[in-house]
Amino acid sequence: MTESLPAHILAALEILILERTDINAFKIVGALPTWFATLYPQVSQSVDRPWIEEHLPFLANFLVDAAEFWQQNQSGIYKSGMWCETDHRRQEIHLEASALSLGCKKVLLVKASEGDYIELLSFIQKARDSTLDFIEERKQASESILKTTFYDALTGLPNQTYFLIQLAHTFERYRRKEAYHFAILIINIDRFQSINDSFGRLAGDQLLISIAWRLKKCVRDFDIFARLGGDEFIVLLDDIDTNSAALLAANRISAELKTPFRLSGQELFLTASVGIAQTFLDYDRAEDLLRDANTAVSYAKGIGRANYVVFDPTMHARAVRLLQLENDLKRALQEQELNVFFQPIVCLADQRIIGFEALVRWMHPKLGLVSPLEFIPIAEETGLIYAIDRWMLKEACFRIQQWRKFTEEPLSVSVNFSAKQFDQADVVFQVQQVLRETGIAPQHLMIEITESMLFSKAQSAVDTLYQLKQTGVGLSIDDFGTGYASLQYLQQLPVDTLKIDRSFIKQMDVDHLDLVRSIIELAHDLGMKVTAEGVETAVQRRFLLDLGCQEAQGHLFSEPVDGQVAVELLQAKKMNGLKDW
Repeated sequence: MTESLPAHILAALEILILERTDINAFKIVGALPTWFATLYPQVSQSVDRPWIEEHLPFLANFLVDAAEFWQQNQSGIYKSGMWCETDHRRQEIHLEASALSLGCKKVLLVKASEGDYIELLSFIQKARDSTLDFIEERKQASESILKTTFYDALTGLPNQTYFLIQLAHTFERYRRKEAYHFAILIINIDRFQSINDSFGRLAGDQLLISIAWRLKKCVRDFDIFARLGGDEFIVLLDDIDTNSAALLAANRISAELKTPFRLSGQELFLTASVGIAQTFLDYDRAEDLLRDANTAVSYAKGIGRANYVVFDPTMHARAVRLLQLENDLKRALQEQELNVFFQPIVCLADQRIIGFEALVRWMHPKLGLVSPLEFIPIAEETGLIYAIDRWMLKEACFRIQQWRKFTEEPLSVSVNFSAKQFDQADVVFQVQQVLRETGIAPQHLMIEITESMLFSKAQSAVDTLYQLKQTGVGLSIDDFGTGYASLQYLQQLPVDTLKIDRSFIKQMDVDHLDLVRSIIELAHDLGMKVTAEGVETAVQRRFLLDLGCQEAQGHLFSEPVDGQVAVELLQAKKMNGLKDW
């Protein structure tokens, strides 16, 4: 392994590398370690034997043994000689030397060691007086240290440290040879944490061992297969000649996982997300290749897991943009760049504005209007959604309470609750606190949740809904029809309104009314009102009215507007009466 260590890797480990140029001269390879530069700041790139004898007498003694070792021309490591030097601050630095033979090159490594000085001297004395048995023990200890340093204790596979060293070595070969290419595959086992939660960590560790050695069969003997940590593995596919080579390896990995594993007497079916980066894209740095493979595996998990994805530059651009948006979103909360927009909800029968849906909007100072579809997932992933949701709720309730003077209608406001809101134990208390602070009556607040969110949160969400209902607020299921809620499930919910998803309204015409009619009839049978979303034409409004739908919102009436325009709409309705939009 040591033979493949590049000089810059050893230098990064604070190891002084001396390559013998002749019997009495050495040149320094790589950067000077900090400890050596501190002891001898005048040394540049070469030292000779007389200098060593004058300044490092213990190292000079070791060179006698090293020369004998080099003369034998054996590959491997020859360790000996620990001693102590004193720097200009009179602080002791303990050192150890190693001699290596790398083909025709003769190399000397010197590194700083920690330990008590007396113990080191004692060790040196023992080393000089020891037998061959002691030397063998030292060799075994050295091998043990190497194994601990470069191999994963659980699976026995090479670990991340070993992989990074080999990646640096392989990348140097890629830069020297024009036709040479390789690829990196990062393999992330999907939903592995749920296995630890269900079976325990010890059982999970046994499963990781089984996964590791099954996946090892999917790569060639000269490829490098390592464990990064946790449920993540990495492969370096060496010397590939086509783009499809990495895809074939990823396909073999996916196929291998289709055979179920057995754990605690049960069959488990696993999948993996695989990210692939290849040198066919022409890289300047090895770390960029690793970064892009990681970006690709994140993309694979984001599109639904059980996928393998080859990195392309647009993914990196997207990742950079998302990171920038995350940082900007934190600033936006502090600088009050977020705004609440309001879309009117009207009574279909007489065109009255009976409420508004509050929608968050972000006017970025450089990018302009950023879509909620882009920044809300970031907010949910980073936890910023908690602050946004609390601010939205308070701002919407405050505004609607102010606007009541512009209409005689019992104006209400609908506020969307994210799935993250239901992770908070005090969500009901937060709502009650906002109601008290803004003075709005509970019946004038409608909390909207999506159908899919109810399924993901199961019983805990239902319990929270009942607690919210007891406070007097209204409850609405948003985007209804997209989550396949059963009639029995709907009957268990304390919901006041179903909002028909805009996708159904858009497809609605004379020949496609049955589905919308069924949703409306279902809601009425359960004692619920119906609001249609995305109404854009007068024909759609007439169809909905004929089918018994009570409320609607959409561009036919108004797109989402800021607070000032919302007030103008209320004033216009008050002055002009109930005319058609």
